[in-house]
Amino acid sequence: MKIVRLTFFILFLSLAFVSIKLSIKSDERKYDWRNNSDGTVTIIHYNGPHMEMEFPFPNRLNGKKVAKVSSGIFEKRDFYSFLPIVY
Repeated sequence: MKIVRLTFFILFLSLAFVSIKLSIKSDERKYDWRNNSDGTVTIIHYNGPHMEMEFPFPNRLNGKKVAKVSSGIFEKRDFYSFLPIVY
């Protein structure tokens, strides 16, 4: 009986992790964020394409309202990655 329970528990956990991973939308992958104590999130880094000239910030990430955008949102980026290549 314990083996059956353990098997179902492991199966449940693995399905839960797959479900969580699939719930992250592709647009949400452009941002790193942290959860705030009030149930909102703060965007802390932008990971989108280098040559994107506009940076639209989403209203929600992972179902939570975006309350703030960090002043260091582009710190992970090299400054030159934002300059267009001119031939």
